[in-house]
Amino acid sequence: MPRYLLRFRVVSCLTYNQDLKVSYGEHQTTFLFSKKRPEDNHVCIQVDLQATNNRLAQQIASSKIVPPILDALSFSTGTPLLLRECDLILKDEAGAQVRHAIYVESRQKPRRVPLTPDAVQDVSRILSFNGAPRLPLCWYRYALDRRLVPEQFVFQWLAFEGLAGDADIPSRCPKCREVLNHCETEVTHRGSNKIAAREIFRAANPDTTASEFNARIWGDARNSVFHGQKYPEPEYLAALSSLTNLLSKATSEQIIKRFRLTQRETRRLRCDEENLICLFIQWGTRDPRLRYASDWPERVLQQIAREERDGIAAASRMGIDLLDYNADSPEW
Repeated sequence: MPRYLLRFRVVSCLTYNQDLKVSYGEHQTTFLFSKKRPEDNHVCIQVDLQATNNRLAQQIASSKIVPPILDALSFSTGTPLLLRECDLILKDEAGAQVRHAIYVESRQKPRRVPLTPDAVQDVSRILSFNGAPRLPLCWYRYALDRRLVPEQFVFQWLAFEGLAGDADIPSRCPKCREVLNHCETEVTHRGSNKIAAREIFRAANPDTTASEFNARIWGDARNSVFHGQKYPEPEYLAALSSLTNLLSKATSEQIIKRFRLTQRETRRLRCDEENLICLFIQWGTRDPRLRYASDWPERVLQQIAREERDGIAAASRMGIDLLDYNADSPEW
């Protein structure tokens, strides 16, 4: 089974006078503090592991190895550590002159969203409308600005559940699940209105059955976040993000209905736009004996990813071939 060296970016304010090696199980990771510049808001962490291909190696590292290390270091230092993209992957190709590498760079730019007359008109309608719930609008606004998927879900759920309101919920026997009665009166408690919530969700997402909403959304998803029942691995976060979009759609359509606004498309837009530039290359190393080529062309790859004028020409002069990332890299 091939070996891979993966490098991840971790947003961190920590500094150290040398690289830090941390072992977790059979894996050893290295925080590259020696390469952190004063202007950097991140430190890179390097992981060496075996996997059938680079995609699986990245999945294992980002879900099973790196996060527990960040959890421990974050607690011990009292500082946040946010795992970002895997920006470099090298493969153990010892003995080969021709080497390969995957390089990823994140590019952010401010988003410009034109303010429309319809939006301005909606603001006036919302502020002049009496009797509609106000708090869900606040939670909806908070949800739009969250970066972490669980945070997005929490605030989106608060907006969604707030629109559904409360109801008298029958209290049931924990053993037989029959409704409890006392003095010939049904025993109830005040709680979130699941029935109203289900109607709001299914009105916007009619493909979701009532039983699916009860089990997967009101049950599993809600409980897994609010009760902390699942570790935030990439697959779980992807599913949660998809569900957050459905909740946003349901919440938005209900707000439009409650405030009697003009029907329009639901949008979720952050203030900045982020794109990942993924490059897959091959080049000739100076030392074929090394497991991982240390002479990977970092500066040229940065030039290409940032669309600098001389990037492609420099790669051509140095004999660097740009391969098809989508077609050629998955099974590498």
